[in-house]
Amino acid sequence: MNYSLNEQLAAEWTRAQRTVAAYLTSTLGNFNEAEEVLARVAMAAVRKYDTYDASRPFAAWAIGIARLELLNYRRQMATDKHVFDDALLDQITESYQRQAQALGSHREALAECLKRVDGRARRALELRYTENMKPAAIAEQLMMSGGAVRMLLMRTRQSLRDCIRSRIAGQVEHE
Repeated sequence: MNYSLNEQLAAEWTRAQRTVAAYLTSTLGNFNEAEEVLARVAMAAVRKYDTYDASRPFAAWAIGIARLELLNYRRQMATDKHVFDDALLDQITESYQRQAQALGSHREALAECLKRVDGRARRALELRYTENMKPAAIAEQLMMSGGAVRMLLMRTRQSLRDCIRSRIAGQVEHE
């Protein structure tokens, strides 16, 4: 794997890791076991990354790998009576893969909608979500009242929600 593929894999894995971890935790019901299998999934994703089709959502691909690793783990733990049968595991896997695809569409829509936000609203979003500042600190930074910042953030988030819904609805119409 060359350096740019390493960077691509790292970026994709960072975005998908929480989804894969949630899938594993929901199927295993044990956080520690889920962490162990998640590490196996990460290693398998590195080994198999050259087979990844970039036209498909990475998270769905990673969940497919997680399913295989989960099946291997379950075989190793076959004496434990608290495991899902294969049919239920398939249903859970399909559900998470659908959600991962939808999340990918929502991320793309959000990225496009964020391009339309500028001025104070853009700066307020950056301070809140990139720098993790509280509204009172943002108010000082932007020389606004705390209430005005909260209102600005609320209106901006609502505008983003509307934009995302509109873009997603447009995608559905074109499919």
